[in-house]
Amino acid sequence: MDMVITMAINMVAAITMKSKHLLRAVLVFVALPMSYNAFAQQYSKYDNPAYDAISRALYRPAYNLHTSIKPYRLDQIEAYLNTDSLIFRDLKRPQEPMNIWKRIIHDDIFKWEFKGDEPITIAVNPYFNFELGKEQEEGKNIWVNTRGLTLEGKLGKKLAFYSAIYENQAVFPQYIDEFIDTRGVVPGQGRAKTFGDNGWDYSQSSGYLSYNAGKWVNMTLGYGKNFIGDGYRSLLLSDNSYSYPYVKMSTSFLKVQYMVMLGQFSHIDKLERAGDERFPYKYGAFHYLNWNIGKRLSLGFFESVIWAAQDTTGYRGVDLGYLIPVIIYRPVEYSVGSPDNVVMGLNLKYIPWKDAAFYGQFVMNEFKLDEIMSGEKWWANKQGFQVGFKNYNFLGLKNLDLQTEYSQVRPFTYSHYKPITNFSHFNQELAHPLGANYRESISFLSYRWNRWYLHLEAMYAIHGKDYYDSSRPADDQISWGGDIFVSNMKRYDSHGHEIAQGLETTIKHAAASVSFLVNPKSNMNISAGIRLRDSNSVLENKQNVILHFAFRTSLRNFYYNF
Repeated sequence: MDMVITMAINMVAAITMKSKHLLRAVLVFVALPMSYNAFAQQYSKYDNPAYDAISRALYRPAYNLHTSIKPYRLDQIEAYLNTDSLIFRDLKRPQEPMNIWKRIIHDDIFKWEFKGDEPITIAVNPYFNFELGKEQEEGKNIWVNTRGLTLEGKLGKKLAFYSAIYENQAVFPQYIDEFIDTRGVVPGQGRAKTFGDNGWDYSQSSGYLSYNAGKWVNMTLGYGKNFIGDGYRSLLLSDNSYSYPYVKMSTSFLKVQYMVMLGQFSHIDKLERAGDERFPYKYGAFHYLNWNIGKRLSLGFFESVIWAAQDTTGYRGVDLGYLIPVIIYRPVEYSVGSPDNVVMGLNLKYIPWKDAAFYGQFVMNEFKLDEIMSGEKWWANKQGFQVGFKNYNFLGLKNLDLQTEYSQVRPFTYSHYKPITNFSHFNQELAHPLGANYRESISFLSYRWNRWYLHLEAMYAIHGKDYYDSSRPADDQISWGGDIFVSNMKRYDSHGHEIAQGLETTIKHAAASVSFLVNPKSNMNISAGIRLRDSNSVLENKQNVILHFAFRTSLRNFYYNF
């Protein structure tokens, strides 16, 4: 076992060689007391909510689980439920040994298990998305060609790992092309370069090392995404952006789970760069404490701070004041001169009956109570909220699932006076994909029969977008608070700011699909569907009707409804 631990530490050192501050944080975590009675912790890989069989079983008053912290810790879920049974619900699974055909439709494609005092499990699976479609208005053929591989397993009783790599080429609908042209990234999937006449080439990798250092403490070194909340969207921290390096410690005791995380984020200050230029980067520190109050109510407290790795005083790196896991960020940020961006919030969940939950979030950057009471709509009253409801086995119908939620965020909530310290990574928002200055309602209805799925989706939003005013010079444009990448110092006034100001844009999004689940273990499925999008403002009116057919493994979640 000591050899396994040494190998893990060497892997950590190799991964973090380019970020010495993250390495120092990891070494601090590894130095914590270790217990040989803990079990290796893996995280759930089922990030796509349409095919996530694990999440739908967790909203029950009998379970002391923390559903607002994702990805889920499987060791905690296994204390109440057999995750394999959840994945294969209502489906027969053949006994071992399986031939290759049975593995394709029932299990990991390649799996090795070595039993003993320190058991080892390794699984390898393909990841792919082969999609064809048509955008009706543009008369454009669209397609996606994704090939990838996942490697996961456990080394002994304390160490778990996961690694994935994906290579992609795609031709997207027009509205996504416009997003990539503006941002330089494919939504949620990283930096893009042109491919052919109208396509894009991009790649992504992710992974983690997870180590249980005692009965209550886990440390994770990863390159991926995190999500805080019980909704489809999150106003606190979501999986909207590209993957990022992070080190995370979580501790669970009684009815409390506490997570501390340090992440490193990139800021794309310009799209065209020389091959040897690095993007500027910044750090983010996050605290989240979730408390299960009784059997039905959960309350979570969130705080985060974003700061630039280099500022006007020179290279700053990781600020040690933010690494203390039991400190409040706002006083620390004030003590260093208030140069950083602090976001705080609450997460609430109530389970009224089995398989159902009301949930909500409140996010706040800053506010003054007297300004709120005055009703003059001060620009720095930067808040937002979300309310939602989900019900699995809706109306008592088995496998009929419903979710609906509403959220709104005031202008400038996630922006900062310097764009590099806004709440973003790799030119995408770390919270809601619309940024700020919006109201949104989104709902989902799905039904499963045997291996067949029906998915329905509807979204309606009013978003106040920033726009270019040709009557003003380029360096004197006004920020209306919708684009979090624009300095909030460019606002037009101190008061009179309200949601949807600027270029008021109405966005309607609807989708329907039917799919057949081939392999529940990897969410391999064959799917056909339609997506309709309508975007209206005084400047333009755009409609998109997109038909698609796909053969894919639906593990990851990407937000194309924005």
